[in-house]
Amino acid sequence: MSRIHGLNTPSLLRGSYTVAVIALILLTLISASCGSAAKPEAHEEEALSRTEFTDRIENFFEYTPLKVGQTSQFLIHLTDLSDGAPVENGEVILKIRKQGGGDAAEVKAKVGRVTGIYVADVTLAASGSYDIEFHIKNAKLDERMPLKDFEVE
Repeated sequence: MSRIHGLNTPSLLRGSYTVAVIALILLTLISASCGSAAKPEAHEEEALSRTEFTDRIENFFEYTPLKVGQTSQFLIHLTDLSDGAPVENGEVILKIRKQGGGDAAEVKAKVGRVTGIYVADVTLAASGSYDIEFHIKNAKLDERMPLKDFEVE
């Protein structure tokens, strides 16, 4: 072992190497946090969901908050309670009426990619409280499910 002015050279180099590695890590972390500006994320509203039942079906549906003039997509999951199977090949119509009267609008849901799931695009022209009746029909069933209190901002 060689000595420089009374110091043990290998231990001196080990200490310098450790300090250099720590300094490099700190510089990398600092430059990474300073170099990338935080990008603002688009604010997306959280979907609302409800689960409702008749004697024959379970209707679990999710939808984006209802706003005047904006389309809200209803993702409707239907289960036949007689056998627990998804409702297949159904025709699903949403009959929408403003509480307190007025004309009813009808929206026919499209069959989704997954069995038992249907998709309806709902656009309403006025704010207020609405009732929506889900009419579900296929070869095995014909069910109506009237639901209340859908708020439109």
